Amino acid sequence: MLKNLATLTLICASSAALAEGEPIVRDRLVYTSNDYVSVIASGVFPDNGRGTDNIGGGIAFMYGNQFHELLSVEGRVAFQLFETGRGKGSDFYQVQGGVDLTVTPWDRRDERPITPFALIGIGAHSDDVAIDTRDDSSFAVNAGVGFVTAPVFHNVRIRGEARYTYSTYRSGYGDPSVGIGVEIPLGRVRQTLTTLFTPQATKIIETEKEVPRPFIDTDGDTVIDELDKCPDTPKGLKVDAEGCILAGQLIELRGVTFNLDETKLRPNAQSVLDVIAKGMAGQRSLQVEIAGHTDSQGSAAYNLKLSQGRADAVRAYLIEKGVSPDQLKAVGYGESQLKIKPERNQDDYLLNRRVEFRVKAR
Repeated sequence: MLKNLATLTLICASSAALAEGEPIVRDRLVYTSNDYVSVIASGVFPDNGRGTDNIGGGIAFMYGNQFHELLSVEGRVAFQLFETGRGKGSDFYQVQGGVDLTVTPWDRRDERPITPFALIGIGAHSDDVAIDTRDDSSFAVNAGVGFVTAPVFHNVRIRGEARYTYSTYRSGYGDPSVGIGVEIPLGRVRQTLTTLFTPQATKIIETEKEVPRPFIDTDGDTVIDELDKCPDTPKGLKVDAEGCILAGQLIELRGVTFNLDETKLRPNAQSVLDVIAKGMAGQRSLQVEIAGHTDSQGSAAYNLKLSQGRADAVRAYLIEKGVSPDQLKAVGYGESQLKIKPERNQDDYLLNRRVEFRVKAR
């Protein structure tokens, strides 16, 4: 009776709105991302053959991707603990890793109160038992059923599941489990406003309301990855609004060192240049001068030749790692541009023996 009365009221309100030329507006939330994360706490009923008298416990972390309206693939890592009841300690630990395929009867992103699902998966277990000679890794399969609710708080949904897991550990064990936890969709939310049946025309109006994403800046150049057109910028270089290196900069390549009177790069120098090469390979228009410097020990002519050889060694290594030769120019300055003058100790000599990057153009 109440349901019929509510329907009649809605029809009357709609008719009145149409008569007066007012639109009827309906709000709907749609999750535009296919990704989600889940955390599940579970109780486990160990196989009798394991020799554990008590119910075990565990926690699982999952990252899922809904690649189809009815299908999702989930990566899963879980940690489980079985207590034997003997003594005061727990003596059976298990680490699981695997991939599951889940199937739903309808799109789990819809605003339905409950969406059931079934799952099947494969994985590997690492079993740690009190008797160390029994520790082993094993192959595992699992199947189960569960449900996910509509959002109960912001984007957070409740997720429950029951699984049966069979592993090939020793003679083979089957362990049922039940769990409850949360599932959180990732990405943007779109709010759709629909205007229905005005006397003039039928209109559909859509607006988007974006939920702020985390500020992710992988290369640390202050430009978010989503907007960074020049990723992998080497540390210490200034960039423009698009994340590309600005011209006119000078940066000392700390860690790029050589043995005394040698031009061969040391291993620690190669690890520094690997980062530089990765950044330059993604910015093909970048022009850089590699400036080699020495201390004041030895003749000026010898130092000039030595600094040129070291600059050439840096250039050759970067080219070997994929940087275009056209982007690099090696110049040796010898002792003509001492950073510390006069040199009073070994630390001063070390500071003057350096390699610099001078950004010329983009």
